[in-house]
Amino acid sequence: MSEFQIDSSEWKFKSQKEINEPSDPQLAIDELRTLVKGDIFLKSRMDDAFMLKFLRARKFQVNKAFKLIQNYFEAKEKNPKLFDLTVSSKNKVFLESGTVFMLPHRDQHGREIYVFRMDKVLPGISIEDVFKINLMILEVISEHPETQLAGMIAIADFTGFKWLKHYQYLSPYYAKKSAEVVQESFPLRFQGFHFINEPLYLYTVYSIMKPFLKEKLRCRVHFHGSNFNSLHKYIAPNILPTYFDGNLEFDPITWVQQLLSKEQYLKELGQYGYNR
Repeated sequence: MSEFQIDSSEWKFKSQKEINEPSDPQLAIDELRTLVKGDIFLKSRMDDAFMLKFLRARKFQVNKAFKLIQNYFEAKEKNPKLFDLTVSSKNKVFLESGTVFMLPHRDQHGREIYVFRMDKVLPGISIEDVFKINLMILEVISEHPETQLAGMIAIADFTGFKWLKHYQYLSPYYAKKSAEVVQESFPLRFQGFHFINEPLYLYTVYSIMKPFLKEKLRCRVHFHGSNFNSLHKYIAPNILPTYFDGNLEFDPITWVQQLLSKEQYLKELGQYGYNR
């Protein structure tokens, strides 16, 4: 396995075979936009790029893409505080801690790689803060055409987990909220979830969540314990940091600066939604 390289023939294969993307997607884009305009209570982005990422997330099934857009905005309507993506000074400190970030290289399938590191969590950071930051990250990477096609994978590293300090991060409520976002409310293809040094209680949380997960997603959940060789079967070590027994020297602050450069875009997202 090696670092992903963008190749036009590979992207053509991904778009045509994996997500049924037509050579000219404009007809589907226009059809979806007409459906969105018909939802009179919804103020949505109407540009082609916005429509396209929802179509790609639902393999160009227009009605399903429309339902995904409705779910996306209904989630914001039901949980306005969680979906408020204003970048606060607290958010910036949290990001700069290196707790969550995207790796600089895609995997061999072209997927972006998200990382969460429990041992980097700062005091005073709540599960709500983590949830909101994760939504910011998803909003930004969902704008990347390559990621719309190939999807993303996540690595959650629980090294350093202490029950009294970190128990809130295993909240069944937020685990279920996260599952709802992944399955029903966000225009991204989530291709894998990998857990490292997971505590035993995580299995209890997962057993609660499992009945709510579609079979396709269940098959993408992997528990590795402290076995990095197990992780390397899915993600090549040359694109993984040294603390995952990989070869990559990486300072996440560079990626954080890229995310913070999208602060105005994230703020502008707040103008869209349901008004009823």
